[in-house]
Amino acid sequence: MIALLEDVTFSAIDTRLSKVLLAEESGIITLTHQELATKLGSAREVISRHLKRFEAYGWVSLNRGTVTLLDTEALGKIADKH
Repeated sequence: MIALLEDVTFSAIDTRLSKVLLAEESGIITLTHQELATKLGSAREVISRHLKRFEAYGWVSLNRGTVTLLDTEALGKIADKH
């Protein structure tokens, strides 16, 4: 719980989201936006907005209940920012 609190306080949401996506160790992640938000201690709307931006950049593909990773290298660069 303390680690989550420190992450929420000191890490940008895009960095935390990238880390969670990459930690799933699968090209297709079967988590809803709400489940990701709960994992990150954020609101679903915030996660959805960032995932949409990641999709616009070509890093992920979004479908109902799944996130497909398309560019793990780009996500890795975001995850390493902090």
